Amino acid sequence: MPDSYADLSRYYDLVMTSGYYDYDAYAQALLARIGTRRDVLELGVGTGLVADRLLALGPRDLRLTGIDHTDSMLAQARGRLGDRVTLRRKDILDMSLPSAFDAAYSIGGVWYIVEDGEQSWLSSHLMEEEDNETALANLAAAVRPGGTLLLSVQGPHRRAGRSLPGGLHYTQHVAVDAQGQHTKDYFIEDQGVVLAHQRLRFRLFPQPAADKILQRCGFHFQDRDDVLWQYTRR
Repeated sequence: MPDSYADLSRYYDLVMTSGYYDYDAYAQALLARIGTRRDVLELGVGTGLVADRLLALGPRDLRLTGIDHTDSMLAQARGRLGDRVTLRRKDILDMSLPSAFDAAYSIGGVWYIVEDGEQSWLSSHLMEEEDNETALANLAAAVRPGGTLLLSVQGPHRRAGRSLPGGLHYTQHVAVDAQGQHTKDYFIEDQGVVLAHQRLRFRLFPQPAADKILQRCGFHFQDRDDVLWQYTRR
């Protein structure tokens, strides 16, 4: 995967903490479902915002490992988390990790769930079904049987914007091509001057198709709520 947040990374925390995500709500929901599991893997640790809240709200013996493919984001995560979390630069398509994790989660990372009314999709930054199977198989090899995979829930991608501290402005534009593949453009502007622009592509797999992919890789649906979907590693 390319270094997909290289341009946006210097403004990432500013955007994410301005109301984009409720990190306390995600951390509390994760901890409730992680339960007594202690060896936990974050897929797409970013700048460490989720991990930081888990450490603040969770048990002292929680052992977190965070992976990301973006050097600029990992540099910020190291500054925030220090040695409290094991951070590794990994591309999930060729990732090799020991089978050492009781739980893994993705909060808007490689995968997450998009819900719109009664419909739901698995959103993936991997565009090809074959790549998703490869990546999920790599993940399954790292999660112990009986372990859990937790995916965050988000609403549909739409054009949006918000003001940021310091007089900056954030906007996102979303386009869908004939094959149903999505392109999302992020802009940080200062009085109409673009300071940063990042383009990401993702694909939405309808939930029945997504569940078949997950099942082929060893993950079976277990439960869901408004914040997280939970799969069990069989």
